[in-house]
Amino acid sequence: MRRGEFQTGLFPLVFDSSSLINIKDLGGMNILRARRGDVLIPEKVAEELTDPKVHRNDPLLKFVLNYPGTVIPFQSNEEIEYLTIRSQSGIHNGEAAAIILALSRQLPLVIDDPRAKAKAENHNVKVFGSNDFLS
Repeated sequence: MRRGEFQTGLFPLVFDSSSLINIKDLGGMNILRARRGDVLIPEKVAEELTDPKVHRNDPLLKFVLNYPGTVIPFQSNEEIEYLTIRSQSGIHNGEAAAIILALSRQLPLVIDDPRAKAKAENHNVKVFGSNDFLS
């Protein structure tokens, strides 16, 4: 990605859990909170971030709980597509959900896993990495 190609605040972005974890690990929680109106988290991703095994002080857990409007459910037509993508080798629940929401709603996707990124790009989804979001 060329410098300046990623513009902030112009469109909502769909996130998978690993990109959100990378943003947290890179110290980007303030940016994530500031841009919460642009953040769309599929329910499947929110489930991963709020798993009972997650420490109650985890910043992403708090983010999801404090900003429930960022969590979006599937529409009925997206469920079948989700199952199709999910059945493919190497694609996890959250990644499949994020890819389908970005694809069906024609939104950009923030995703870091190379296999999932390639799958999204094969479906003509515009993808960014967590570093792009933070820059």
